[in-house]
Amino acid sequence: MTRLVFTALALFAVAVGLLDLSARGTFAASSGPVAVAGQGPLLRVTPTAQRGAAGRGRLAIVVRAAPPEARKIAAALNAEGRAGITVTFALTALDVLADRELPLFIAGRGHDLAFAGYTDLDTTRLPEPIWTAETALGRRFVESAAGREIRVYIPTAGGDMNASALETARRAERSGLVPLLPAPAPATRGDLDGLVLVRDSHEVEALLTALAGARANGVAVVPAASLAGIAPAPLPIPARLAGAAAFAGFDLWRALADVVVGLAGLATLLMVVRLAVVAILATVQARRRVSSAGTVPTVAVLVAAYNEEVVIGSCVRSILTSDLIALQVVVVDDGSTDGTATAAAQAGANDPRFRVIRQPNAGKASALNAALAAVDAPVVVVMDADSILEREALRRLVTPFVDQSVGAVAGNVKVGNRTGWLGVLQHVEYVTGINLDRRFFDLVNAVSVVPGALGAFRRDLVVHVGGFPRDTLAEDADLTVSIGKLGYRVRTVADARTWTEVPATWRALWKQRYRWSYGTLQVLWKHRDAPFRWRATNVGRLGVPYLIVFAYLFPLLGPAVDALFLYGLLVGPQVGYLYTFGLFTALQFFAAALALRLDGEPSWHAVAVLGYQLGYRQMLSAVVASSLWAAFSGLPVGWGKLVRRGFAPRPG
Repeated sequence: MTRLVFTALALFAVAVGLLDLSARGTFAASSGPVAVAGQGPLLRVTPTAQRGAAGRGRLAIVVRAAPPEARKIAAALNAEGRAGITVTFALTALDVLADRELPLFIAGRGHDLAFAGYTDLDTTRLPEPIWTAETALGRRFVESAAGREIRVYIPTAGGDMNASALETARRAERSGLVPLLPAPAPATRGDLDGLVLVRDSHEVEALLTALAGARANGVAVVPAASLAGIAPAPLPIPARLAGAAAFAGFDLWRALADVVVGLAGLATLLMVVRLAVVAILATVQARRRVSSAGTVPTVAVLVAAYNEEVVIGSCVRSILTSDLIALQVVVVDDGSTDGTATAAAQAGANDPRFRVIRQPNAGKASALNAALAAVDAPVVVVMDADSILEREALRRLVTPFVDQSVGAVAGNVKVGNRTGWLGVLQHVEYVTGINLDRRFFDLVNAVSVVPGALGAFRRDLVVHVGGFPRDTLAEDADLTVSIGKLGYRVRTVADARTWTEVPATWRALWKQRYRWSYGTLQVLWKHRDAPFRWRATNVGRLGVPYLIVFAYLFPLLGPAVDALFLYGLLVGPQVGYLYTFGLFTALQFFAAALALRLDGEPSWHAVAVLGYQLGYRQMLSAVVASSLWAAFSGLPVGWGKLVRRGFAPRPG
């Protein structure tokens, strides 16, 4: 059902985009003159192209003017002394959309109506099926507003007959319309007859003056339809319904367009505010030194592993070579079907600080709880099996625990496998979208996620809240918010780095981010009382609302910016829309450059923001939308398992 709705909206957007492109002349054709026999206004193209005879003493005056000018002319022609002059107003669909009362205004003053196409511009470069559909839609607009059938079609580009005009007439005839074209050159003789096209009130006055003698000689000014032998007819009910549907669709599109513009503006505003606040405070946080006064506590490192044979050895060796001596290390093999336990045991062989526990598969939280029960260190550090620690990382990570008010500490997770383009994009995202925010949260005491790839907790607090939670897919965020609600500070140490393996394929990335997004939703719902816990840290008053806005609302607003960019690029000229996208991208770039600099990474990596803007961010928006749909629909979401490939440890 969801795919059907999105497909319908996409087709609707494509259709409107084609209409807008036509209105702006993107499909305008040009060609040289062609010879067509005959001099009359009526053009027949079946079986061969030929103009009809002249008007035989009858003249049709066709007015083609913008809605304000058309109203002025209609009112002037209805003035005293103009009785008996019936003028035909050729209206496009765009005229009627700009002034829906115009057809009735003209008809109410005794004048005739003709259809002039969806737009003034020649669109014969459009494939005929699309041109026919567009013309039919435009005719529905004009007929619905006029309340009667209109079969006369007068393309008003003017000028000599050319191949485009001939093709337009051919297509119109196939659509059931009767094409009338102006005569090659309006005559000024006394026998003036046929069809004359005028475009403003001055031309109308000049023509009426020239007609004074001609009318005295028996030339009659008649509706254009009479030249084609078409009698007035009421609008059939199906056409009335089609016209009403066309107007409803246009109104819907106009409303959606206004909403999209508003959402894009809101997204850009949020980006500006976020950059201004987060960038300044993150810079202040980066200059603050972590106090190291006091004794570093004994640390236990807990690693839950499921089918991690490829990477678990590197993980264990990086932990055991840490410069932190007082250390306990426990790896829990959570029912792996490969050689995870053996690889882990070999990596930690003969080291008394290390042990492996095996259990039936029960999930990551269960494995971590098993490891928690096997250690007695006052501080426990959680690591993912695919991560590799820097030598000083553990010591730096646990240093803030000398402050008894600190309940948890977040490390700095770096992308290890950044050799491919997808890895580079995730590298920039980790630094910009995760670490920069976490620096900001550290300063305002509102860290909401201590990452499972490298995070430290006071053991007694973990036990107090019931261990690692098993009822959400984001146990790291769940545990962090629980500790914050107790009033304990959660700190961030950017110098405590671990290198992790990120998904190497789009499919794997989708699965990972889908689980993250869904799991965070579970945490937000579970801790919906956090903003009202005044004893708590700012994790409830600031961290949770920030997650709602920038982890869910902001990604949903992003496509509005993309829609404006595509519209301005393809339909154009809409320079303001392109500027909006450019500003949005520039803000992302500056945020990335700052975050990279604070993280000790080359600032030029920020050029990857362009790729992030053109595909990656849209994928993340789709992930958020899908997770929200799953949450509100009650669809089950599993943990999923990423395929590990391993990566070479970086120097240091």
